[in-house]
Amino acid sequence: MPALNRALARPLRTFVWLGVCLGVLLAAGLVAMLVNDGQRRQEAAQRQSSALATGAQRLLRLELRNLERAMQGISRDGALLFQRVPAQAPDLLDAGIAGTLQRHAELHSIVVVDQYGRALTSGSGDLQLPLWAVDDNRGRGSQLFLGPPQALDSAHWILPLALPMGGDRWLLARLRTSELQSVIGGMDTGEAGVISITDPQGYVLARSPDPVGVVGRRFGLGKRELLRRDALTPLGTETSAVDGIERISSLSTLAQYPLAVYAGLGRRDVLAAWWPYVQASVGVYLLYWALFGAVYVSLRRATRDQDSLSEELRTGHAELRMAHQVGKVCTWYVDEDACLLRWSPLAREIFGIDIESLPLADFFARVHHDDTARMQQAFDAAFAGSGVLDEMFRLVLPGGAIRWVSARGQRVAVVDRERRMIGALTDVSERVDALARVQQAERQFRLLFDRNPAPFWVFDPDTLRFLEVNEAAVRQYGYSRDEFLSMSILDIRPREGWEEIRGAIAQARIGDVQDAQVRLHQRKDGSVFEVRAHLARLDFDGRQACLVLAEDVSERLAYERDLAYHATHNPATGLLNTRALAAQLDEEGGAYTIAYVQFRGLQLVSDTLGREVGDVVLQAMAKRLGGLGVRYGLLAFQPAEDFIFAIRDDHQRQTALDTLVQTVSEPVRGQDWLHQFEPRIGVAVKFDGDASTAEQVIGMAAQAAHAARDEGNVIAWYDTTVSSRFAERLRLAGRIHSAIDTEFELYYQPICHAGDSSPAALEALLRWPQADGSFIPPGEFIQLCEDTGLILALGRWVIRAAAQAQRQLVDAGWDLPIAVNVSAVQFFNSDLVAEFTRASQEFGLARGALQVELTESSLMRKPGQAKQTMQRLHEQGICISLDDFGTGYSNMSYLQHLPLDILKIDRSFVADVETNPRNASICRALLSLGHSMGLTIIAEGVETPGQHQWLAAHGCDQVQGYLLGRPMPLAKVIAQLDAVEA
Repeated sequence: MPALNRALARPLRTFVWLGVCLGVLLAAGLVAMLVNDGQRRQEAAQRQSSALATGAQRLLRLELRNLERAMQGISRDGALLFQRVPAQAPDLLDAGIAGTLQRHAELHSIVVVDQYGRALTSGSGDLQLPLWAVDDNRGRGSQLFLGPPQALDSAHWILPLALPMGGDRWLLARLRTSELQSVIGGMDTGEAGVISITDPQGYVLARSPDPVGVVGRRFGLGKRELLRRDALTPLGTETSAVDGIERISSLSTLAQYPLAVYAGLGRRDVLAAWWPYVQASVGVYLLYWALFGAVYVSLRRATRDQDSLSEELRTGHAELRMAHQVGKVCTWYVDEDACLLRWSPLAREIFGIDIESLPLADFFARVHHDDTARMQQAFDAAFAGSGVLDEMFRLVLPGGAIRWVSARGQRVAVVDRERRMIGALTDVSERVDALARVQQAERQFRLLFDRNPAPFWVFDPDTLRFLEVNEAAVRQYGYSRDEFLSMSILDIRPREGWEEIRGAIAQARIGDVQDAQVRLHQRKDGSVFEVRAHLARLDFDGRQACLVLAEDVSERLAYERDLAYHATHNPATGLLNTRALAAQLDEEGGAYTIAYVQFRGLQLVSDTLGREVGDVVLQAMAKRLGGLGVRYGLLAFQPAEDFIFAIRDDHQRQTALDTLVQTVSEPVRGQDWLHQFEPRIGVAVKFDGDASTAEQVIGMAAQAAHAARDEGNVIAWYDTTVSSRFAERLRLAGRIHSAIDTEFELYYQPICHAGDSSPAALEALLRWPQADGSFIPPGEFIQLCEDTGLILALGRWVIRAAAQAQRQLVDAGWDLPIAVNVSAVQFFNSDLVAEFTRASQEFGLARGALQVELTESSLMRKPGQAKQTMQRLHEQGICISLDDFGTGYSNMSYLQHLPLDILKIDRSFVADVETNPRNASICRALLSLGHSMGLTIIAEGVETPGQHQWLAAHGCDQVQGYLLGRPMPLAKVIAQLDAVEA
């Protein structure tokens, strides 16, 4: 009984220690998981607060930047008015300010004040202006000063903004804080979250939610040293100085304006979903110990029951063995002296030994040497009474043959307490050999079947029930092995596939095995996947069966389908690509109409406002046009900005095109933006019997779309003239590259002093002569050069040719500067200063020998870059002339800031200047404006003596036109100059 208790106690003790260790590990794992989850939630809240602060900061910067620009415009106008008409300036400014206030409802008032804050225009001033218009209240790179908030009434506040105007005058604007409130309003911060805008002194300017009672108040807010820099500072968990609530927050500041955007999410809200998780973990831990106790009690009871059953089995086994001994089946015995082994005649017959007894030592000598020690030990133990002899060993017969023998024996008491060992011997050689062969075959089968990574099973073709499955099938389908063996193959197929599998089994019975078929299978959880089934017939346990290898091909087929989809569709829009559309149209045949829609500006939206807005615009336009594609035909997308619409029905062609024009003309609206595009649509028709391919028809429609853009029309139909015109452009583009050094020429038109018509300068004009004596107009090849990029090489050639001509002029005794027209593409996309410097050094030109002529429209594309380039040109002694003045963006602002030397009045104002009062007024104004700024004025297009006389009389410096000389080669110009001098 003590031995039994020890046997019971040992596994139970191991189980208890293992359970306690697992409990400790479970507790540690749950604690680590809870801590990690809490940290993750707080980190996510930190990122969300940073995103809210960043978004509000961007909107705030945009709002203040727009207000600053509006105030700068008023400031410039006001400064000019106070300079020219100081008496009328306040009244004139009041009218302009009233218009600005109507456009900017967020402004309460705009007033011009003096340096002490006293109003100079209508409205009230601010005598506190000198106190808050200091550098601490102004951001970097901005002239806008922000004052402390001021109360309009108990519920409304305003923020004073001041901008210096010069001359000890300031422009004072008052911004309603409700506008700042609208910037942060509507953002999702949760129940305890908040977003606020504060100034350097800690005043709250806006707060969402619940701004009432907080806006306008000053709090002891930290991190004020971060203001006036572009920064996003995560603050972590902190307690708000405003309402005392603990929040996970971030602070975003602006370099341009001394304001801070605070965004915080309530820590209680962030962790609200975490506490149930904690409670569930505690419940799981308690449940573990409850289950552990239940399993311990059950295991203790089962161990006792198992030991009792084992004892009963041992007793029954001894009784059975004794029954074999009583039956005298191949028996043997050894007496107490343990010296002689005796056996029955049956044993002698089985083992080929004719003697009735054998010394025990001789017997062990006949046992195979690998089994001798084991048999000797087992025999001694059994003879000593410590157990039962039950061994299988190899016996070497006299002829050297080996037999497998099963020996059973036990010590028994005989008369006079004499000890005797009795037992039975059985020749099991054949059984051992057969078992070895079976085990080897089974081991090989199991190795191939069970360890195969592919799912295998065997089923009965008559009942369709599973006979065997491997571990891979168990993992693949989610059923246990026992569940599999209680099911049929129909249970792993969707119901709609049952008839098909029955037909396949019927075909397999007659020898027609449908191998490697792709079918749908169903897992235990109901999910469906694709399987390629490989089927073979075999004998299994003596009956016909089918072996199936189930290869999961879901991912591969899905990948192939995905590849096929991406080969025919555009991933950004989900629409067909051009090649797939062409292939489908060619396959269907028949007549159809192609509408090629060009949207210029979609890519600019992405580059300007971000890829996210660009994708939204693109998806919105694709969704609109996708509906037309479903109604009338097919739709494809040609990255990055073109859609191709195929209309199948000729009878609905015009209706579809009208709907298309209406659809693409509507603006695309977003939450805070609106985009209006100018589409151009090219239309080409394929008729029945036409041999053109779809790609050719699409190309025709694309050419028509380009023609529509060139002509300024919304829609254009393809015809042969469109094709010939584009072919001519391509041919011309191919000629330009080789013509730059061989065919192009420079003609020169004189520019004369208005007073005495003496030569003042020459303007270089590009000409392309042809073999027949005609010229290709510059309007036909200049734009083409800009489109192809050849304008850069052509511009370099013009500069060098003009420099060479100026050298020839000087050598001929005429030191006249030559003005060179520069394209906007060349001006902004090449090192213009280096090209002029290089040409001047090559031909030894003096400073001022070359001039540059630019147009207003080219300068206004990038005013900042234009100003820098012009200043560098001035440093090299190159004068700059503004061509066609008065027809573009003429205003005092850029004339004041750009380093100009010459203004050229456009020929449209010079025409009929002596008889047309309107043109005369414009010319007088332009002359007065230019002279007031110290610029030389040149009038273009002078063709009559009357125009010349009028311009000379009104102070024009220089004139140019057919009256004074037409463009001509340099040799003729020099000859004409020499003739006039003579």
